[in-house]
Amino acid sequence: MLKDFGLDGRIAVVTGATGDIGRVIALTLAEHGADVAVLARRADVLEEVAAEIRALGRRALVVRCDVTDPTEVAAAAEAVTAALGTIDVLVNNAGGARFVSPAADINLSGWNKTVALNLTAPFLLSQAFGRGMLTAGRGAIVNVASLAGLRHLPGMAAYSSAKGGLLQQTKALAREWALRNVRVNAVAPGFIDTSAWDHFNKATVEADAGISPPMGRWATAAEVALPVAFLASDAASYITGTVLVIDGGMLA
Repeated sequence: MLKDFGLDGRIAVVTGATGDIGRVIALTLAEHGADVAVLARRADVLEEVAAEIRALGRRALVVRCDVTDPTEVAAAAEAVTAALGTIDVLVNNAGGARFVSPAADINLSGWNKTVALNLTAPFLLSQAFGRGMLTAGRGAIVNVASLAGLRHLPGMAAYSSAKGGLLQQTKALAREWALRNVRVNAVAPGFIDTSAWDHFNKATVEADAGISPPMGRWATAAEVALPVAFLASDAASYITGTVLVIDGGMLA
């Protein structure tokens, strides 16, 4: 079934492509036939990802972009369109919980930065790339949200608020753009086994969060990337406004 994901010849954009999850998403889309523009702030690492995409026989474009900067987002959209054409797939993967503290201690700067990265940036990118999709009458946007947007995790009031807002943004755009054949969906991963957790004890993380996967392990990046590819593909042609939870049963 995977070969029928229908991404041959499609043009995709993946933000936050220097991280483990973004890189694997970009490569998975390329493996299923898409040409991929990768966006992030570190152009040197993006070049490595682009080389891997080209090794799969697909076109790759590197665009350095701070996704929280409206000017840079607009410039990135112009650059991608000029180089590759109107895109078919946008994966809003860039995000992160960089300011973790009790709600009473969150300062405004940390709150604003968290919201800017996890909620405002996906909206700016969806606007910038979505206009071309609406004109073309086709497209798929996949937002990488989080389990934290569905269940609050300790110390993550700002992150949970932003990701919860992203889930509502997903539904809002899905309803507004459905008649133009632009689908908008989200994935909400739980714990993902990436290099970002190399210096942490997973059992301690689970204990602090008060939740652990019933499946007894954390997800791999590929187990997030494949559902993203599905939602981006023709196999999900009648799916929009949905949130696909990837948590090993933590919400069950």
